[in-house]
Amino acid sequence: FGRLASLIPMATLAAILVIVSYNMSEWHAFKALLKAPKSDVIVLLTTFFLTVVFDLTLAIEIGMVLAVLLFMKRMAEVSNVSVITRELEDEEEKPDSNAIDRKQIPEGVEVFEINGPFFFGAASKFENQMRNVEAPPKVRILRMRNVPAIDATGINTLKSIYSDSKKQNITLILSGVHTQPLYAMTQAGLFNLFGEENIFGNIDDALDHAREKLGLPKLGRPKDFIPSVKREMKI
Repeated sequence: FGRLASLIPMATLAAILVIVSYNMSEWHAFKALLKAPKSDVIVLLTTFFLTVVFDLTLAIEIGMVLAVLLFMKRMAEVSNVSVITRELEDEEEKPDSNAIDRKQIPEGVEVFEINGPFFFGAASKFENQMRNVEAPPKVRILRMRNVPAIDATGINTLKSIYSDSKKQNITLILSGVHTQPLYAMTQAGLFNLFGEENIFGNIDDALDHAREKLGLPKLGRPKDFIPSVKREMKI
């Protein structure tokens, strides 16, 4: 085969390489990543520039270092500190009024609660867990009250979950979205993709919307309702 390949004109081989390079570039993904959070865009463009100007090895090394530094910065921004005093230690721990086991979940509705920053590792694990569900529900609620931050991988995971849900004719609802994830999702076009009517500030409103989709009566917010995110309104 090598002898025959040597007979192929260089112009033909060059054209083949151009097509292969174009297909491998995944420019659609590159274009979508430009709408990701600024920190991810910085890593993307820096790595791309170093790959073109220098070489791939150097680009990967510097890209990894940048990703780690930006990850540490992002984690520092979403961290919080609690003050513990002797008076507080003597008080009994208050039960979580927003705990999902205290809510009435209708049949045909599944609630997935994400805890912690929705970054690359957690996003991959969450996507695999969702795909392991045997019987698909009619309504799927993603509860994000404990998600302080999201990155480009998390954004792409939400897009993938939305596409899978749409193919299976499943209504996808978001609940308890905080400021940084909401901003990142809006920049990436997810706010319009999901639809304003499917994004809620708390689980009670999200469950009522699910009941409405199933033709069931709404229950409203409980008397001991406590907001789970800073802005308590449908966004």
